[in-house]
Parts: sequence; C-alpha cells; structure tokens
Amino acid sequence: MSMRNRILPACLVFASAYFLFLLMWIQIKPYYGSFLTYLGAHLAGATAGLELDKINHDRDVARITYARTVMSKGNVGEVLLDLRVSVSNYSFNVPLSFAMAAGLFVFFKWRWRYIIEISVFLILVHILYIYSYCTLNGFKELSKAGLEDPSAAVQFLLQFIWAFTDNMVIRFEPFLVAAYLWLRNRASHDETGNAFNDRKGKR
Repeated sequence: MSMRNRILPACLVFASAYFLFLLMWIQIKPYYGSFLTYLGAHLAGATAGLELDKINHDRDVARITYARTVMSKGNVGEVLLDLRVSVSNYSFNVPLSFAMAAGLFVFFKWRWRYIIEISVFLILVHILYIYSYCTLNGFKELSKAGLEDPSAAVQFLLQFIWAFTDNMVIRFEPFLVAAYLWLRNRASHDETGNAFNDRKGKR
C-alpha cells in the first residue's frame, strides 16, 4: 500500500483510538493523578523543607497541604501552605498521544516495548511538572511569610523547569511521541540492516 493510500486508514484508526483512549482516560485519570500527586508532592516537600500534611483529591483537582514548624518569641507553631494542582493541566494530551501512536502504526510497525518507553516518559514528565510547581510555589509562600529566602538562581531554575515542562513538553507531547516512535523505528531498521549485512559479509 502506497503512502497516500494509508492516510485515510491512519485517520480512521486515529479517530477511533482517540475516542476509546478518551473514554478509558476519564476513568483512569483520578487514580493516575492521585498517585503522581502523592509522589511529586513528597519530593517537593523534601526539597523545600516542608512536611506534607495531607492531600485531598477529587476527580481533577488535588489540594495539597504542607506544614512548616516555626518558632516565634519562644512559642512553637505551624504554618500551613495550601496548593492546588489540576490533573488536566498536565495530562490533557495523554489520550491524544496514544491515539497518535495508534495512527502511526498504519505507516510503520513500531514495537510494543516502545509504548512502555513512551508511558514511562510521560509519567516522568508529569511528576516533574508536579514537583517543580509545588517546589516553586512552596518557596514563594515561604518567602512571603519570611520563613525562607531561596537564592535567585534556585528560583530561576525552578521557574524555568516548570515553565519549560508546562509550555513546551506537555503541550507538544503528541508530536514528541510521534517523533520518538519514528526515530526508534528507524534505528531498529538500521540495526536490522547492519546485522543482515554482517551475516552476509561473513558468508
């Protein structure tokens, strides 16, 4: 089948897969968000010197509460910081990314382990989003309260990581997935071709 004749089947596969993945994602998203919020919030708390007090999670929004013990005039008290993280803010492209992978299968046969690699990549990106967002805003709130004064370099780094993850990586996830599958498929064909040439040369 020529490349032109594959366009329509690829579009049909993409549309069908997107509908199915979207239905699945609606059911999975609360559990996915809850698990990743727990990991990212703990890592952020450890970085900012905050104790994770509790996480209240509904279907989309996680309310993260941090506590910081402070001493003032000989008295010991706690400062509570509340942050809100929406699962949709960092995971809205997940169904589209996997639908894109399904549509590309019409053009080239990628290996199933590539999907596992893509899944791991998306999970790490989403954890990085939560971590950088919570750490950045945690430091900001501590700075406002006069409890912490992170250096300008640390604030710039956290702001850059969060902004880059949010504006560049997450928003372009489907295209990054497509590029990754194409490159992995090309590399696999090159390895197969080199192995075949080696065997042929030995003969």
